[in-house]
Amino acid sequence: MYRLFWILIPLLFIGCKKENPAKTPEVKKTADMSCFSPHFMKKILELDEMKVQAKFLDSLTKGKSGIAFLVDSSRVDNVWEYSISAGYNGPGRFETYHIFYASGNLCDSLKIDDPVNAEQLSIEQWRKRKNQPSVIESFLKQGKYSLPAESLPRVDVKFLETDFDIEGSQQYSCGTPSFRYFPLTKYKNIELILVPMDCGDFDYRYYLLTVLNNTIAGEAYVEGIWFDPGNDDKKEEFSSYDISKSGKITVRTEHTMDGHDEKTTYTYYQIRDDGKIEELKN
Repeated sequence: MYRLFWILIPLLFIGCKKENPAKTPEVKKTADMSCFSPHFMKKILELDEMKVQAKFLDSLTKGKSGIAFLVDSSRVDNVWEYSISAGYNGPGRFETYHIFYASGNLCDSLKIDDPVNAEQLSIEQWRKRKNQPSVIESFLKQGKYSLPAESLPRVDVKFLETDFDIEGSQQYSCGTPSFRYFPLTKYKNIELILVPMDCGDFDYRYYLLTVLNNTIAGEAYVEGIWFDPGNDDKKEEFSSYDISKSGKITVRTEHTMDGHDEKTTYTYYQIRDDGKIEELKN
């Protein structure tokens, strides 16, 4: 059965004759411990979220309308069960803001409908979920490694190919018709991937990219071989990396001349919470 209540704050006493239990001694004892729809509607109006809606309606209708209710009640095992739609009773239709659920034998308990996940949540659960940032589904395959991580053997790095769904990915394609990447791991909610920058004279150079919400946020050259193709000498630089659990990247570069070690240098980076890769000063 449905009933429409139009309520202006503060809530006045509302009777509901059809909810009165039959007058038998056993049922009367149950009714003494029960709460009916007016009790739950009052609790709904006391929620901060509904106070905001009521204030908006008051402004929208210039004080002519407040929160209205549609109540559907049923009696199961001598207990009233309620579905209470709270919203705006407009000229043409009833606009539902939220649907609440209550049981007459649980006077202090209210649940609210979560239409996205098709669940009934407590008010506390609903508020917690509402305040959590929405999770955006990634277009990338998930990496199977975890932090700390270090350079992998080249034979183990097999690049995947995909369309340019990741924002900013085209500039890392080296002219190929698809985006090539290796899913490495995650730092917090940031995806870490390797991409080959094998353009021109270098066929072994990997960049580490950070991807947040399907957008490339940061980059750093972390692995590969560099040499000067214009000189006859055999000066080479070989770089490798490791990434700590705290998101610190260490790039180790070994410098050689004609196959002999000259020196080893280190460059340090930090992955920030916004996905940017920031070089750290020594």
